[in-house]
Amino acid sequence: MPIDAADLEALLPPLDDAPGPELTAGGTADGLRFPGPALAGDATDARFLECVLTDCDLAGVPFDRARLSTCLLTAPRSPAWSLVDATLLDVVVDGGRFGAVTASGAGLTRVALTGVKVDFLDLRGATSVDVALTGCTIGELDATGADLRDVRLVDCTVGSLVLRQARSRDVDLRGAEVEQLDGVADLRGCTISPAQLTGWAAGLAAELGIRVG
Repeated sequence: MPIDAADLEALLPPLDDAPGPELTAGGTADGLRFPGPALAGDATDARFLECVLTDCDLAGVPFDRARLSTCLLTAPRSPAWSLVDATLLDVVVDGGRFGAVTASGAGLTRVALTGVKVDFLDLRGATSVDVALTGCTIGELDATGADLRDVRLVDCTVGSLVLRQARSRDVDLRGAEVEQLDGVADLRGCTISPAQLTGWAAGLAAELGIRVG
């Protein structure tokens, strides 16, 4: 199961304040607290181990190929946050507002997003294992070609969900209000509600070559 914020905080050691908001590509932050409000620099290929980022503005700071392990992010925000090919292990994002989060090719294991609002969440080609989205509002969630295992959406609103060529195992969509589904043929491995089945029945019938009427 994904770790939650309370459990993660209990695992963290006493933290030191980060020396400043400037991040360095390839650098290591170990046991640090970043109190916000704005980070700067470049976190590409950086490592964040047992860190807390609180109320941080991440605008203009790429996290591509970064590794975050046992980290808590509280109310982060950015018009765009890039996590291409990043690795997240035991990470909780509690609150926050993003225009776009690009995590294509990323690896997410035991990750929880709670109360996050994001216009576009890009998980194309990503691998997500034990991931929970709770109380999130997502304009578009694109999981094209993703590997989804033990993924749960609870009390979420999703404007558009793209599952084309996704590989799903134990993916629970029952707790999501999905306005539009792209990739109805790729629901194999997903659990959906009776209401969702009714709403997507026409698409399923069309995919199977069934004419209704």
